[in-house]
Amino acid sequence: MAGSRSARRYLIDPRFQLKWTGYLVVVVLAVTMGFGLVILNTAGRASDTAQVAVTQAEKAFKESQTNNILARSAVERAHPESAALAEAMNESLAELDAQSDKNLADVRRLEQEIASDRQRLRLVVGGAGLMLVLCLSVVGVVVTHRVVGPAHKLKRLLRRVSTGQLVVDERLRRGDELEELFDTFLQMTYSLRAMQSARVATLDATLRRAETTGAAEEVLEGLRALRAQMMLGIEKRRGASLPPPPPL
Repeated sequence: MAGSRSARRYLIDPRFQLKWTGYLVVVVLAVTMGFGLVILNTAGRASDTAQVAVTQAEKAFKESQTNNILARSAVERAHPESAALAEAMNESLAELDAQSDKNLADVRRLEQEIASDRQRLRLVVGGAGLMLVLCLSVVGVVVTHRVVGPAHKLKRLLRRVSTGQLVVDERLRRGDELEELFDTFLQMTYSLRAMQSARVATLDATLRRAETTGAAEEVLEGLRALRAQMMLGIEKRRGASLPPPPPL
């Protein structure tokens, strides 16, 4: 219930606020997605390069094994009686096999790390995009609320002024936009009240002359009723204090 009231308080004009918030989210999200695609493409190229390196390392390892086998066969055929040479050859080729195997394992581990980093990068970019959408949605509603709130108040007060109620005892909240427009509106109401007060003064003088000249009672009653109606628009409500007029 409290959440619903809070949402209604901030969504004074849902159509306007959500429309402009949507524009903000779409523009910023499009820019973010562009940067995200560039980052993911770069990571993808790094992963493809690592895959090529693994393929080349595997190919080199297989070729090394084949060459080692051929080298052993050649030594055995050339020096079948030299056991020491064969043993030295086997030790040398074993070291080469071990180094090649280590290099292949390092390249494969690097490929796995790049693939893991690429997956984490995807999650980070997706999560950042989602958080950005949520944050921009909240910020957009709050910012547009600072514009829609004063506009909504101005519309309500203009309706009141259009009915002849010239007393405006409301102000904008701190941080609201359209402050200059609202001050201009207040200045207009003060001017209208001054004009209305001048008309009331003229009517009072006319009423006094009518009373002194012995005008008909129905005429006097009509003038008094007109004065009462005019005073309704310039009298402040009971218990309300009028704000000072805005600066010119």
